[in-house]
Amino acid sequence: MSRIPVIVYGAGGLGREVMQIVLLTLAKSDEYGALGYVDDGVEPGTILNGFPVLGGGDFLENFDGDAALVFGIGDPSIKARLYDRFKDKSNIKFPSVIHPGASISSYASVGRGVVADFGSYISLDAVLGDFVFINNGASIGHDARIGAFTSVMPLAAISGCVTVGERCLIGVQCSVKQGLSVGDDVMIGMGSVVLSDVPDGTTVVGNPARKIR
Repeated sequence: MSRIPVIVYGAGGLGREVMQIVLLTLAKSDEYGALGYVDDGVEPGTILNGFPVLGGGDFLENFDGDAALVFGIGDPSIKARLYDRFKDKSNIKFPSVIHPGASISSYASVGRGVVADFGSYISLDAVLGDFVFINNGASIGHDARIGAFTSVMPLAAISGCVTVGERCLIGVQCSVKQGLSVGDDVMIGMGSVVLSDVPDGTTVVGNPARKIR
């Protein structure tokens, strides 16, 4: 049986990092093999760290064979839009990609299309929704819930029993106090310390974190 090619959507720095996780995980399996990148802003044929840019979104629209698509994109809203674009293509799978240096409890729940980088820590009974991205060194506490398409940046710490909504961006070295609720479409700025609930559609920064818009 031929191996299913893995395509990383996004050829920027994060996408290239995700490709390295693919090489350490999916590409070593009997089912998958790395193929290249798709990026709407990079010239097709460009070689990045040994893998070609195959084209933009139209390449996937016209791709007839089976493929595994992994999002190498940090922006939650872009991930959500791209999923809506390709979710009905029956030939495209959305596997999760977990770095071998990540620590995920056997009691945690991980959705489709999740990417977890080196040094990330997911505690017991935590739930990661579909297409969540956990960057290097970030930690998710026990019984926390992270909504679909949310991205958690390096060294962020989400404490136990926190609920984070969909399409949120949790910045580098943020801390979220235990038991809080963070709504949908929230952005938490780099280094912020969140000590109270954050409503939908809010951007907060600082220590303690305060709304800026």
